[in-house]
Amino acid sequence: MEDTECIVCFSRFDGEEHRPRALPCGHTICTDCLEKAIKALAKKCPKCRTVYSASNVKQIPINFNLESVMKLLSISKTSKGTDLPECAEHQIQVSHRCTSHKAWICQNCVREDHSSESCKIITVTEKLNFKKSRQLDQSKPMLDSFEEICTKVDDCKKQCKEQITDCDEDIVRLNKEIQKKKTSKLQLEEKFAILDEKLDNIKKKRSYYDQAVSSLNASENIKEVSQCSLRLQNEAEKLKLISLELEKELELMLQTVPLQDDELLGYPKLSVRNGRTHFHALQVNNIYKSSPSKIQCTDESVPLLTEGLITFLDIGWPGQEPRRVYIKMVGNNTARSRQHLLLVTSQCGPSYKGATFSSLARKGQPGEHLVISPYDGNNAAPLLQDVTVNDDRKHDVKAGLVSGGLFMGDANNAVFGVYLSDCPRAYDRTGFGEVTSGLEVLQDIAKSNIMHKMTVVDCGMVLSF
Repeated sequence: MEDTECIVCFSRFDGEEHRPRALPCGHTICTDCLEKAIKALAKKCPKCRTVYSASNVKQIPINFNLESVMKLLSISKTSKGTDLPECAEHQIQVSHRCTSHKAWICQNCVREDHSSESCKIITVTEKLNFKKSRQLDQSKPMLDSFEEICTKVDDCKKQCKEQITDCDEDIVRLNKEIQKKKTSKLQLEEKFAILDEKLDNIKKKRSYYDQAVSSLNASENIKEVSQCSLRLQNEAEKLKLISLELEKELELMLQTVPLQDDELLGYPKLSVRNGRTHFHALQVNNIYKSSPSKIQCTDESVPLLTEGLITFLDIGWPGQEPRRVYIKMVGNNTARSRQHLLLVTSQCGPSYKGATFSSLARKGQPGEHLVISPYDGNNAAPLLQDVTVNDDRKHDVKAGLVSGGLFMGDANNAVFGVYLSDCPRAYDRTGFGEVTSGLEVLQDIAKSNIMHKMTVVDCGMVLSF
C-alpha cells in the first residue's frame, strides 16, 4: 500500500528510524527523511511543497493513527509468519469482519454462518482503511492547531526582531546625544580655563598696582612720584580693558543658555578662531514673520560705541568650505552701524543669513562694487528708523569700503555693498565699515559666473579684541 510507505525513500513505516511523522499539510514521511531535510534546510513537503517551520525533528508530531493502522496491517499479512489470528471454529486465518456481529471470521464462516442479508461483511483491508480514515480525521484538528501555533510563534519572533532593531536605533541615537553633551562640556571647561587664566592676570596686575602704590608712598622724589603716577595710570587703563574683556567673556558664558522673548527662542553659537571669541547669529525656533512695514526694533542691546567693533560673514561656496570676511565698524554709533550689528547677531529676529549677492555694479571699472540682496525676504526694510545719509561724514571710495542705502536708490534700507576697487576723487556718504580680511573672497565672487549661487550661510560679531 502506498500510504504505508514513506513518500521520499519508499521504505515501509516502522517503529524505529522509519517511524511516520505527520507534516502540517497532512502528508507523512519517515523520521529519517525528515531529519535529513531539516539539516539540509529543505523545509518543504516533498509531495505538495508546503513550507513548514521546524528546527528539530521532534517538533513534527508522530502519526500515531498511521502507526495503529500499521499494527493492524501487520496482523493481516498473508505471508509466512503472519500474525493474523485463526478462526476458532475452522482453524484457518481470519479474512473478513462481520460488522453486524462485530466478529472476525474466515472464508468458511462467511459461507456457512454469515451468508444471510442481515450480516454486513467487509474484508480486513476495508476495515483497516476505514479505521485509518477515521483516525486521520480525528488527528486533523490537532495538526491544524499545531500549524496555527507555529504561525503565532513565527509572528512573535518577527515582532521581537523589530523591537530589537528599534532598541538598537535608540541606543545609537542616545550615544550620539551623549557624545554631543560631552563635547559641549569640554568646550565649557576650556572657556572656564581661559577665564581663570584672565582672573590670574588681573590678580597679578593688582599686585603690581599695590607694589606701585607702596613705592609711591615711600618716594620722596617729586620726579619719581610723577613717573610712578604715570605708570599707575597706564596700568589702571590696562586693568580697565582687561576687566571689560572679562565682563564680556562672562556675559558670553551666560549666553550659552537659550535667550527667550515673547516670540523667539534664540540659541547663540560660540566659537574661537585665531584666539578670538566669535558670537554667531542667534538660532531661532520659528520664522520671523513681521512684514517689512511693521519691523520694529530697539537698539538697547547694541553697544553704545560701535567704532572698532568687528563683524564677520561666512560665504557659502559651491563645492567648498565657507569662506569668511571680516568687517570693522567705522563712524562711532551711527544708525547704519547699529543696524548692521543687529542683523549680524539676529537680536531682533532677521539676519543676513541666507542673503545672496544680487548685483555687481561698474564691473571692471573704478569703484566696482558688489551688492548683497535684502535679508530674510523683508525687501530690505530698515530695522531702525534713523538710517539715512550722513552728509557730515564722507568716505573716500576705496577697495574694502562697506556702504549701504544708495545702492537701491534709497538710503533708508538695510541693503549694503562692498567696493572692490578704488575710485579716485569719489566719496560715499553711507559708509559704515571697511573689510579688514577676506576682500579677495568678494573679488573672487565678482569674477565668478555663478555669483547667484553664493549665499551668506552664517554671520556674527567678534567679542575678543
